[in-house]
Amino acid sequence: MERIFLKDKYFVPYIPYERIEKAIDEVAERINHDFRHFNGVPIVLCVLNGSILFTGELMKRLNFPCEFSSVRLSSYEGTLSTGITRKVLGLTSSIKGRTIIVVEDIVDTGKTITDLYALLRDAGAEEVKICTMLLKPDVYKKDLKLDYVAMEIENRFIVGFGLDYDQLGRNSKDIYILDKQASMKHYLIFGPPGAGKGTQAALLVERFGLRHVSTGDLLRREIAAGTPLGLQAKTLIDKGELVPDSVVEGMIASELEANPDVKGFIFDGFPRTTAQAEHLDALLAERGARIDAVLSLAIPDETVYERIRHRAEVENRVDDTKPEIIRNRIDNYHAKTEPVIAYYKGKGVYKEVDGLGTIDEVFNKLCALM
Repeated sequence: MERIFLKDKYFVPYIPYERIEKAIDEVAERINHDFRHFNGVPIVLCVLNGSILFTGELMKRLNFPCEFSSVRLSSYEGTLSTGITRKVLGLTSSIKGRTIIVVEDIVDTGKTITDLYALLRDAGAEEVKICTMLLKPDVYKKDLKLDYVAMEIENRFIVGFGLDYDQLGRNSKDIYILDKQASMKHYLIFGPPGAGKGTQAALLVERFGLRHVSTGDLLRREIAAGTPLGLQAKTLIDKGELVPDSVVEGMIASELEANPDVKGFIFDGFPRTTAQAEHLDALLAERGARIDAVLSLAIPDETVYERIRHRAEVENRVDDTKPEIIRNRIDNYHAKTEPVIAYYKGKGVYKEVDGLGTIDEVFNKLCALM
């Protein structure tokens, strides 16, 4: 079993077909035992579309006379349950006085199955048995008894063996689980000194639940914690040497590994070169992810000049008040970042935003892109 990609998300192996077959064998054996002396002919009712594969496999294993019918209803859109049971379609024959074995693919909150149970009883069914391939016991809190459960699973979104993600994935014989890490969003925030990257990154983190990854902050944290990477960086800094790409990239990798449950990351101050950009792409590709967008705050050089000088005066940075130093910083920014911008433009993910205006105005422009 290998990871699969459906529409815009990655899914990783969860339940192999062999285990599914074994579970169906066992649940069919329990149903056969209960109906071994049944005098009538029950109706096996398949809840389309999700349970069609399960119902087909189950029917092959039932050794007593039974009829087959199907109904269509749904409470899923995307990866979230809407909690709304739509009108039941497909129940054309009378079920008054009949015994029904409802076959479902999965029961989580139980909203759909309890609504269907009530509808069948209202339509005159004498007895309604519930059989589900999968049950999420952590979220099922209904009083309705589930007569037959093939497997219990954790509360995660799954696809395969009849279950879908926006109608995709039903045809897989195995069952897959949503790969949370690969489904994360990854953004870069770009801009010259004084463009407001830090301010906007903090606002985006709060709005979208992202994790802000600043290489400067990471470096200071690793050094303070005394990690192997931090000790290596401190040794180089103490010698007056630059921290090599390998150390910075190692810190980025550690940050990704340490935060598997966040919605995504916004990188600030990295990558600064095309080599770093290529390494970041490779690092994310290992996780089935990619850079979703580069958010670039564009402001004129003269505005950059004024903002650097103003910040230097406020923060008492004497060197940054000198015109030649400010001009050199601006020139260095263009020289180092323009190849990186070209790299991401080539990938079609570079998005430029006018960085002039109030903080809220710039933030709203970024939100529109997000």
